[in-house]
Order: sequence, then C-alpha cells, then structure tokens
Amino acid sequence: MTIHALNTGLLGLQRSHLSVATAADAIARQTSGTASNGASGTKIDVAKELVNQHVGKLEADASAKVVKTADETLGTLIDLFV
Repeated sequence: MTIHALNTGLLGLQRSHLSVATAADAIARQTSGTASNGASGTKIDVAKELVNQHVGKLEADASAKVVKTADETLGTLIDLFV
C-alpha cells in the first residue's frame, strides 16, 4: 500500500533540502571569493540566495506539515479498523 501524502511530503522535504543547500553553497562560494563561473567572473546575488534559503525553509515547513497530517490520518485509520 502506497501512502501518496507521505511520499509527497518526503519529496517536498528532499527538494527543499536541495534548494537550501544550493543557495548556501552559492553564498559560501561568493564570500570565499570562488564564485566565478569560468572566465566571466560573474558574481552571485547574495540577497537572492538568502531569499532562496528562506523559501526553502518555508517549503520544508509545509512539507513537514503534510507528513505530520498524513501520519495522523493513517493513525486514525488504523485505530478505526483495529
């Protein structure tokens, strides 16, 4: 039996983790002076990356709520049928 809500919540958590990690990596590269892309030397917009980190946190919070609700619903269903 597949519980789609749990799978969706876990997928959301994984995506938000990747989003936060990517933004953190970009900020770290910028502040350490290694943010150049090849020879162009383009700089990372730190403010944008900080916003991406915050959005990733909000996505993780929402996904955690989905997982919690799915868990509670599954628990209720188990209690009804046992």
